[in-house]
Parts: sequence; structure tokens; C-alpha cells
Amino acid sequence: MAAVRALGWDAVACPMLDITTFEPVAPGVFRAVLVTSANALPALRDWPRDRLVVAVGGQTAARARQAGFVNVTAADGDARALAAFCRARSITGADVLLASGEGYGVELARDLGVQRIEVYAACKRAALPDDGARALRSGRVDSVLLYSGKTAEAFRDALGAKEVTALSAVRALCLSEAIAARLDPKEWRAVMWPDPLKQLAPAV
Repeated sequence: MAAVRALGWDAVACPMLDITTFEPVAPGVFRAVLVTSANALPALRDWPRDRLVVAVGGQTAARARQAGFVNVTAADGDARALAAFCRARSITGADVLLASGEGYGVELARDLGVQRIEVYAACKRAALPDDGARALRSGRVDSVLLYSGKTAEAFRDALGAKEVTALSAVRALCLSEAIAARLDPKEWRAVMWPDPLKQLAPAV
């Protein structure tokens, strides 16, 4: 929200997921932990702050550093990039842990041969917040920023007929191509990726 406003836009918060964090994870013998969402970080509260954290992208890496981790590196923003990043640096095998959301990361863990543990659950909300719904129906929305596939699905599922019609004047700005693939481009003015904030930056 702060970053969007800093670019000169009005911003309306429209959270579409409720996050439930599970019990913290013991660091054990793991030499590194892979993190595909900042929602996994609370489960790492007992980990040594010099343990290697490999984040899916820059924003998650920044959150890891804010949590006190000092050995943090990042891929380019989605699971495919994270897999390639880890393979190129031999961050693979059973002494690496993937801390993921419930139902997420199964293929990634299998691909890299790492252990996987679910540390949070993300549940879809059934309705848009009132501010978001009013802004969409009134035609005040230029863009919707979508930072996960499940968020994109929850947002679309929560729309009524009038909100769906309004999408034809709205850009969907997605963090990755995988998120964009969850959308029907015929419903939107445009579906764009990656780096939603760059799509909102004023022309120089």
C-alpha cells in the first residue's frame, strides 16, 4: 500500500486470504530453508539468524531480513525461478527444507529433492471488502495488483456480475506469469506481469 501511494496512486486494501500460522519449526540439521512466501517466516522464529534463507523473490527476502536473518538470497519471483536458482547453486537435497503453505510446494520439493513442511494455511475469503467492492463497481479502479495465484482465484470467485463487468476497464498486474495464467484475459482490459509496481510507475 505504501509503495503504491508513493508512486502517486490512491490505494484500496483488498485482502482475499486469511492466514493461519502453524507451530514453529525446529532448525535441526538443515543447512538452508527455502521460503516461497513471507507468511512462512513466523515459523522460523527459532532458527539461527545466520542460517541460509533462500526466498522466492526480493520482497520475501526483504521481509526475511527484517526478521533478522543475515544470510538471505533471492530468486526472481516464482517457484520455477526458485527451482532454477537452487539447482544452479546446489541448494538441493535432504538437508534443505522448504517451508510452504498448506498444499503448496509439493512439486518444487520433489524437483529439488528437499524436505517440505507446511507452516501456514491460506483460506479464501468469500467476499471483497466493502471499500474494494465499491471502488470496482464505481469504475474508480485502474489496476488490481495480484501477488499469488490463490489470491487471484479468491478475488475472481468473490466477484458479482457487476464487478465482473467492471473488469473490462481494469488491468490485472501480476507478480508472475503463473499468477496471470489463473486469470481469463478476456475479462480484463489487460493482464500484465511481472513486477506490478513497475507497471504503475509513472513514465519518465
